[in-house]
Amino acid sequence: MSKEEDNITVTIKIGNTRDNDLIKVGKEYNFNVRRNTFICELLDYFIACFDSEAKMEIKKYVLFSKKMIRLYNKNIISDVFQDPEASDLEIYDRDETIFYAILI
Repeated sequence: MSKEEDNITVTIKIGNTRDNDLIKVGKEYNFNVRRNTFICELLDYFIACFDSEAKMEIKKYVLFSKKMIRLYNKNIISDVFQDPEASDLEIYDRDETIFYAILI
């Protein structure tokens, strides 16, 4: 049985900012989503965490994996995993559920 429908907790960390009072560098946001969630969906959940002023700025951010591989809207979360069928614990141990929001 494939694990792509399983839920997993992912973390998005703010990597940089133009205004630290508006968007705090280093702040983490956790989401419990399915492994086959598209990056564009994850970004929508992430954007929803901010008030209207910060939303305009956060929409300019791009997600990267911990290995600094850029993630595009049609990627899915498990695209980042070394082994998409690995257990949650193995994936967490390799820090593959950590994503960085970077303003480029």
